[in-house]
Amino acid sequence: MFMEMGTKAQGSHGRTGMGNDARKYDIILLDVDGTLLDFGLAEKLGMETVLRTYGIEPTGELLSLYHDINEGLWSAFERGEVTKDRLVWERFRIFFGRLGKEVDGHEVEELYRRQLDRSAYLIPGAMDICRYLKERYGLYVVTNGTSSTQYKRLTASGLDCFMKDIFVSEDAGSQKPQKEYFDYCFSRIPGARPERMLLVGDSQPAGIIRKERQGIRTSRRIMKSGTWKN
Repeated sequence: MFMEMGTKAQGSHGRTGMGNDARKYDIILLDVDGTLLDFGLAEKLGMETVLRTYGIEPTGELLSLYHDINEGLWSAFERGEVTKDRLVWERFRIFFGRLGKEVDGHEVEELYRRQLDRSAYLIPGAMDICRYLKERYGLYVVTNGTSSTQYKRLTASGLDCFMKDIFVSEDAGSQKPQKEYFDYCFSRIPGARPERMLLVGDSQPAGIIRKERQGIRTSRRIMKSGTWKN
């Protein structure tokens, strides 16, 4: 179900999974994009709409260019080097600038945001795994992003009903994986004990190091052909 990071990735028989470690956790913190929802698909469809609106035919090369720019800015956001308010329009100014086209980044962001708000593409197996986990652990969402968008996507997907609470960086006033963000989460989790929490997400090496220093065990979900492997 989960693959532990670091030295406990495999048991004595080379198997991956929570195994006996499952008893150590009361709470599981779940990332959203790339873990429960397919953000890659949402981004692709949203950008196809944006490009066509501006008279540009989408291509794999253009979508990859935008993805790289967006990922770079979100990484900078996680390091505290850029604000989210600037990120969400600056990415489009940079992207269209590379194409030799001047645009109003705020207008493009509004168009893209409308598309993204309607996106709720479940990663296959995500609903089943949440249903299984809810019976055994307290589930909470931990995610960076725009609060209104993340709430809409989680509600539309049906995942919100499995969660005790949803913590979005915009509400916290700081971003994952900063200490201030997790302090915000802990203050809202009754009887929070970080050593009894497991954080599950996609690959974020720099963030994982900081989270483990805060006493939270981290894990990467095992994917097989783009689905949860149970």
